[in-house]
Amino acid sequence: MVEAIVKVDERGRVLIPANIRKMLKIKSIVKLVVEGDKIVLKPLEDPLKQIEELVVKGVKDVEVEIPQLRKVAEEELLKGV
Repeated sequence: MVEAIVKVDERGRVLIPANIRKMLKIKSIVKLVVEGDKIVLKPLEDPLKQIEELVVKGVKDVEVEIPQLRKVAEEELLKGV
């Protein structure tokens, strides 16, 4: 079991320590679940990676389209949360 004591700032933000993010492969998105009196964060795969696997293969100017693809992917992901 890994534990860490972290501070919640005035806006409700919590910084997940780098070693824990690395261990759990957390990149940019997590799912927050309230279980009774506990908050559980579950790592989610980067939506851009999912889109790249499905749509982007073979496209030559992916670097130009990445910001827009990320925005659309995150919006779609958040619809299901």
